[in-house]
Amino acid sequence: MLSKLLPILILQGGRRTYSLCSKVYTIPTSNHTLTGHILKVPNLNSQKRCFGTHIVVRQKRDRFYTDIGELRAELVYSIRDGVMTINSTNVPEELGGHGIGKLLAKSALDYALLNGHFIIIRCRFVQHYIDKYEPQYAKYIIN
Repeated sequence: MLSKLLPILILQGGRRTYSLCSKVYTIPTSNHTLTGHILKVPNLNSQKRCFGTHIVVRQKRDRFYTDIGELRAELVYSIRDGVMTINSTNVPEELGGHGIGKLLAKSALDYALLNGHFIIIRCRFVQHYIDKYEPQYAKYIIN
């Protein structure tokens, strides 16, 4: 059901899979999530950014991460009293400029909203990402 609402974002067992190389997307009948908020998927379908067919963003207790070859990109966060604090995003230099940080930021922000958390941003990259690409998240940010 959720895969029909967001055809590019597939949630399976705590993993998010983003298709970066596909040029054909199914047009959803509605682009609202279960919480009713409009969430955009980053426009990352350029062939130059392609590391493979899918990049899988996984979640552990305090981080979202993806492994590409021997390299790991990660976003570190903490949750306390219904507030998700995004502390840092670390993307190796070899993976920089390919949208990996955007995928991690999007995963963390979607997770916060889907679980009813407010957000504190301590990472300049994620703050820049929200300001430039995802301003709809600003109303959930507390200082």
